[in-house]
Amino acid sequence: MINQWTIFCTVKRPLIRGMLVSVSVSVLLSIVVYGQEEYVLNEAYEWQRQTSYDPATPEGQLQVIRKVIEEDRLEKARELADRWIKEYPNHPLLVEAYLLRGDAKVRQEEYYDALYDYEYIIVEFPGAEQYLVALEREYEIARKFAAGLKRKVLGIRMIPAMGEAEDLLIRVQERAPGSELGEKASLALGEVYFNQAEMTAAVVAYDMFLMNYPNTRFREEAMLNLIRASLAMFKGPRFDPHGLIDAAEKINAYREEFPAAAEQLGADSLLLRINESLALKTYYSAEWYYRTGKRVSAVYLYRRVVKDYPHTVAA
Repeated sequence: MINQWTIFCTVKRPLIRGMLVSVSVSVLLSIVVYGQEEYVLNEAYEWQRQTSYDPATPEGQLQVIRKVIEEDRLEKARELADRWIKEYPNHPLLVEAYLLRGDAKVRQEEYYDALYDYEYIIVEFPGAEQYLVALEREYEIARKFAAGLKRKVLGIRMIPAMGEAEDLLIRVQERAPGSELGEKASLALGEVYFNQAEMTAAVVAYDMFLMNYPNTRFREEAMLNLIRASLAMFKGPRFDPHGLIDAAEKINAYREEFPAAAEQLGADSLLLRINESLALKTYYSAEWYYRTGKRVSAVYLYRRVVKDYPHTVAA
């Protein structure tokens, strides 16, 4: 996605005729002059005519702010955006001013402060074209926080922002359901929980991801992480076996959809180990009943071990 302040190439109409232009996406070919038509190269490498406004008008002032951001004069850009928002609080382009101010903050690496501008756009202008742009910006900030970037206090990054990353990713997928952006946010949320070893939350997140995006190109990756998270939930044969039971179901589903990858994973060996653990879990339960004098219950569980897990050590 192209940032609002990025200009690929601009030339005046008199220079276009008869000229072979070699385009570089990072090179500014000429300077825009007020009152003349200007052309901007779009993503399809086609020239689009743009309008240049009088710098004294609100529209022209926004163009000035974009230029100042492109020049990395970011404090100046924020000052101009502050002034614009104060002077034109009811202008139809107010949403654009908030977006520009937020973008200037991001380029200053003031990510948390930028969220206030993006949130204002999302809450107050849900029908604007900048709505999805602001959501995309929030997603990118969430990814930075999830990667370990800390919030600033007195100019120093010292506060972990993993909680903010989680909240942002949840908001993005709720606000853009079914979209590519929502899909990315949903998958990233599962990764956040998985990397933080919050396996119960990771299982829920990956389950929701696969439910909401069954045809995703990341299906194999999500199913594999779901298996790993389910296995990691199991603390041992003396504890709740729910994670192992879920893992066995997920492994069978994974083997059916991706047989070659399942063989490389060693799915059969994993299932054998799961059966051994489940058998041992049932055996320990039977032992407890036997020690407490509940012989009928003990016999019932011993028989279950032999019947359900006949080839295990516990049997």
